[in-house]
Amino acid sequence: MQQVDTLILHSLIVTMDPAGTIIEDGGLAITGTSITAVGSSEVLEQQFQADQTIDAGGGILMPGLINAHVHSGDLLFRGLVPDIELEPWLEQLWVAEGEYVTPENMLLAVQTAMLEMIRGGITTALDMFWYPDIYASAAEKLPFRLITGPVYLTLGGQENNAGQARLEAARAFLDMYRGSELIRPCLMPHGTYTVAPDDLLETWQLAEEYDALLHIHLSETRTEVATVEERYGRRPPAHLDSLGMLSPRTILAHGVHLEQEEIELLTERGASLVHCPVSNLKLASGIAPVPALLETGVPVLLGTDGPASSNDLDLWIVLRFAATLHKAVSGDPVFLPAEQALRMVTSTAAEALGIGHLVGSLEPGKRADVILIDTKKPHLTPLYNVYSHLVYAAGRGDIETVLINGRIVLEKGKFTTIDEAGIIAEVHELGKNIAAFMAAQKTGSRQRTQ
Repeated sequence: MQQVDTLILHSLIVTMDPAGTIIEDGGLAITGTSITAVGSSEVLEQQFQADQTIDAGGGILMPGLINAHVHSGDLLFRGLVPDIELEPWLEQLWVAEGEYVTPENMLLAVQTAMLEMIRGGITTALDMFWYPDIYASAAEKLPFRLITGPVYLTLGGQENNAGQARLEAARAFLDMYRGSELIRPCLMPHGTYTVAPDDLLETWQLAEEYDALLHIHLSETRTEVATVEERYGRRPPAHLDSLGMLSPRTILAHGVHLEQEEIELLTERGASLVHCPVSNLKLASGIAPVPALLETGVPVLLGTDGPASSNDLDLWIVLRFAATLHKAVSGDPVFLPAEQALRMVTSTAAEALGIGHLVGSLEPGKRADVILIDTKKPHLTPLYNVYSHLVYAAGRGDIETVLINGRIVLEKGKFTTIDEAGIIAEVHELGKNIAAFMAAQKTGSRQRTQ
């Protein structure tokens, strides 16, 4: 018998492979960081001997979810600025960020965000925020699969660097994580309305030089579109295209206000778009034209956005919104079947992010980023169609065990590599300081206007 590190047996395996293979009473063999075999439990028990064996008890075994747009650092400001439009919301949020976005606080924020995401079955995230080196270091220790990198904001930024210093810091990050097992470097200009053309071009040149992704907000609000059009004489997609920045390595966030010719342009250039329906609805930004995007051929991924705008990092809610909202918008109950929707957070996302050879499906040779869902719940009983079950009934509270890169990170609801309670306690204390600071800001503002 072949020796492996881990055997997971007696599960309903949803592989998300190209054929859509589903295995009843299935098993998964893991050696080191990778999947050795996928098949029936009976066959795997005869072929492999494991250092540890997990009895899934009939639960659903599937690839970890991919959150394609998040700002983990904003976890510190969850619920701080409620119920206003994006632009004034950003103005208030940036006041808090200016005071509390420090390396020490960002470590707490990203650790807490990763804990929240893992509890929800997310094993990979595309994360845009300051101090990416701190994010990457935290991800390697946990472990957690992360796509992140230098953030550009011409208006300023917490890292307080620009020009040559910023370029050198960006190169240092890209050099450090080139070829990393868990970290994929990415250039992250905030948006076409907050980053000057010269700075946008710098990020694009670095992305091409280092074969990195480029992630940017695009056409999220009408105000953003009008600002870019007034400033440059072009709407955001045309502005990026004029700089040569639309390509298969370009990952666009939101795309709420896209016209048909812009969607066709994205298709021609091979760019992908991350749909964030919960955040867009909460901020009243609008509803992205997902039916037109999919029909035209733009790969659509899903993201939670930051916890300051969407208030949580629950990708299951986002998935359900995406699968239901656009049925109503299109008037077509057949639009976006459950399996296709589920691929937006697994195989489709992995391919668009350039990591499809590593994750996104359960296949031999791929990394063992795996989640086990406990189906012994009233809301998951009975089970007829597993894709429908996962999209319309399952939730983050059903995640029992999570493996990332072959390592058990969450086992029967308990973290194995990090002190969850201690981190939560520290963030609670920090939250008290942030609340007091914002209250003082409001008091001072009222006094100045009187």
